[in-house]
Amino acid sequence: MTLRAAFFDVGDTLVEHWAPSEVLLAKIRERVCAHYGEEPPWLDDAINAGIEPPGVRGAENRWPYEMRLARQETNAWYEAWFRANGIDVDGIDIDRLRSLFCVPLDEVSVPAAGAFDAVRWCKGRGLRVVLVSNTLSRGDEEVLEDWRRFGLDDAIDGVVSSHSVGWRKPNPAIFERALAIARARPDEAFHVGDSLIADVWGAKQIGLRAVWRKRLDVEPPAGVDVEPDATIRELTELPGVVTPWLAAGERVA
Repeated sequence: MTLRAAFFDVGDTLVEHWAPSEVLLAKIRERVCAHYGEEPPWLDDAINAGIEPPGVRGAENRWPYEMRLARQETNAWYEAWFRANGIDVDGIDIDRLRSLFCVPLDEVSVPAAGAFDAVRWCKGRGLRVVLVSNTLSRGDEEVLEDWRRFGLDDAIDGVVSSHSVGWRKPNPAIFERALAIARARPDEAFHVGDSLIADVWGAKQIGLRAVWRKRLDVEPPAGVDVEPDATIRELTELPGVVTPWLAAGERVA
């Protein structure tokens, strides 16, 4: 089948080498204080809080995976945290606060080797490029802004964040949204990501080809019964994987 779309995970696939947590927290504090004109009394607790309900954080990378844990309701989680801590939410724009917590990626991470070239290579072969990212606070608008700041927005046809969709990988809903944006069928697309469960198993369960970016510093979960269609260490290897797929599609056509 002819390939029409290339999907990419973001964190630890396209970008990596994250800033230390104290740097991230300081940047969040700066953004929130600039918005309010002062430091809200609840800010430190909110910054350090576990906004996600117990059992949800990191669930997409645990096996066996419970699909119900893929449901995401970020704003409701923020509001529940405030109420649980006795803080009046009537004067707090929860959605605006969520956005303020999204420090731009270029300030807290760096591009993975060959990542941007791989995205442009796919775009240059006529593939529709969609970023498919599990996030907590980042919505589609914030993800798009990240890639505008990186100067890569002209090579990206769309983004799908789990916050905006309301479902996390490996749930089919997030991949189905990406397929709709790309106007492609599952057999016309591939997905690249670092998680054997969220990215590889999630993509393959609905018929996408899956390219696993196998990072040296992370051991895959034990017992995961899934095989990627290709395995790479760096995004520089992606053209070598995809070129035969494109050629096979041309022969079929």
